[in-house]
Amino acid sequence: MCTGPCVRLWRKIPCQRKRRKVSSGEAFLFHVFFKKILDVEGHAEELVRSSLPPAILEGLDLSTLKEEKGSFLGEELSEYFSDLLYTCQFKGALIRIALLFEHKSYVDHDLPFQIHLYTGGFWERCRKQKIERTPIIPIVIYHGERKWQPGLLSDCFKELPSMIKPFIPDSEYIFVDLSNWSDEEINNKLFAMVSMKFCMLILKNIFDPDKLKDNIKEYFELASSLFEDEEGLKIIKNAIEYIFKATDLQPEYVAETIGTVSLKGKELAMTTAERLMNEGRNQGEEIGVLKGMYNEKYQTIMELRDFKMKPEEIAKITRLTPEKVKEVLAAGDKGLDLLIGNNATKH
Repeated sequence: MCTGPCVRLWRKIPCQRKRRKVSSGEAFLFHVFFKKILDVEGHAEELVRSSLPPAILEGLDLSTLKEEKGSFLGEELSEYFSDLLYTCQFKGALIRIALLFEHKSYVDHDLPFQIHLYTGGFWERCRKQKIERTPIIPIVIYHGERKWQPGLLSDCFKELPSMIKPFIPDSEYIFVDLSNWSDEEINNKLFAMVSMKFCMLILKNIFDPDKLKDNIKEYFELASSLFEDEEGLKIIKNAIEYIFKATDLQPEYVAETIGTVSLKGKELAMTTAERLMNEGRNQGEEIGVLKGMYNEKYQTIMELRDFKMKPEEIAKITRLTPEKVKEVLAAGDKGLDLLIGNNATKH
């Protein structure tokens, strides 16, 4: 049985590369690729087998593993979780185990709070929908640059007296740091499916562009059988798009390298790069229009302020909320950036 948080924490070799903060856009990109990995038939079972302790695995009937369709998250929880929920029968007992997959590409000290929110929210929805409550085993997959050893909910409270700690609802979870899996383990030990090996190698090494560049031919050679059918090509396409969006590797280099493995792969890489460039160009034009529109609104706010108008009056004219007007006024010269920030990101 695990002690402390039910985690697997292997020794991690300190990273010598310069660390950088992962933006919300990048975090979303990593999350999308992770979800696409689990969308492939058989991948979820592979991840369960590689993540859970043997004692729990022995009790699971993985032939009954299935994804729970539909969202179990409220609007508040969807900010934190991907809602990748699977259920599985537990052998010798009339219960189901819910397996919550969550992916993190950066250190998030609110993780124990988020897990507590999810489990409580999930069981409350079960109550409202008159569904039998199911035990949940959260599995957190982490592949960030920084070393991270998350704790329990009680660890989030500073100087917590020992007599108070029993009142904090600690919940254990599985924590998997991909940096503790070597490429050799991923390729030869942890996974059976070629497609899963390939995807996890790309996911694991995305923050190490030098290693990715040096090994990209090897990774695509491993996945050479995926070029033979539509489902395999879809996996290859997702990986290529992920590499283009998440790294600075030159599309020409990636395409030429893949081309040494498969001409079909080279063509796919080139068309993907061209499509992404066109999308970026169109997006840039749309954001330019958006900035122009909000610049006009910003100038109106500042001019009306000079006429001593109240934020509530300015809000009616500009069709913004009084709170937003106050934020823009308080930001001064940064007010325009504040106005277009969220809107440009959503775009």
